[in-house]
Amino acid sequence: MNRWQRLPRSDRRGLVFLLIVAVGVVAVVWWLPQKQQQGSLPPLSEEEMRELSAFEQSLREDSAKRAARYPHYASENRTPELFVFNPNTADSVTLLRLGLKPWQVRNMMKYRRKGGRWRSPDDFARLYGLSREDFQRLRPYVQISPEDAYPVRKNKQGMERPDSFVRKYPEKFPAGTVLDLNTADTTLLKRIPGIGSYYAGKICRYRDRLGGFVRVEQIREVEGLPEGIEAWFEVPAGAQPRRIDVNAADFRTLVRHPYLSYEQVKVLTAHRQKYGALQGWEDVRLHEAFREVDFTKLEPYFSFR
Repeated sequence: MNRWQRLPRSDRRGLVFLLIVAVGVVAVVWWLPQKQQQGSLPPLSEEEMRELSAFEQSLREDSAKRAARYPHYASENRTPELFVFNPNTADSVTLLRLGLKPWQVRNMMKYRRKGGRWRSPDDFARLYGLSREDFQRLRPYVQISPEDAYPVRKNKQGMERPDSFVRKYPEKFPAGTVLDLNTADTTLLKRIPGIGSYYAGKICRYRDRLGGFVRVEQIREVEGLPEGIEAWFEVPAGAQPRRIDVNAADFRTLVRHPYLSYEQVKVLTAHRQKYGALQGWEDVRLHEAFREVDFTKLEPYFSFR
């Protein structure tokens, strides 16, 4: 759908009408002097000239109003700029210069009017519709002071809250710090540069669904994490993830595991119903829904008790 089709029907009609009127005005302005020179029409009076000038001015003002109402038609082709900004205080023009879409800017303003605030540069990733590439591009330029992230408010008696009530940023770990990937909680995860509350929770939820990590490389399966994130973790030798009994688990438990697809779970449950309990991976290999690469991933997490 092009820009013209995205406009409301009433606005399209208005633009067509204004275009017709503008063409008529240009024609009259060009035609009248010709006729006046030929002596076929009397010259315009001063009052008529003022009315014509006022009408042209109204057309220009109407065009300016429409441009302000639909700023994205003028800003979509603008090259994004990069400079330090505070998402809690930047105005709409500043945000558009950074390359944000008009609808994203409107969402930001609405969020701020309701009292919402971004607490840290990583927190800015929560902006609805912001791609990972755009976040990585803008993150180095997001600057939010603790006072702005957690402004001190006054109570009914006009007294400010004590500093102890103001939340502080978690202190980030220095380079070279290594955490146990299976035991680190959200508090520790948020101290890794580039990891905020959202991604810390995402790591913990994935770890719970998986049953625990057996290799550091598995952290890459969590989408959206910074490059080189595995350097901050280790998995101690002999780590034992939570195992699921293939023959006892119900459909919902099996399909929740990240390494089993819906079709594969259907195959397993159908086999149990038709032939009885699976005896081992040899029985699973009989089905085309599974490939050899699947068994390497599945083996640490399932048993056939």
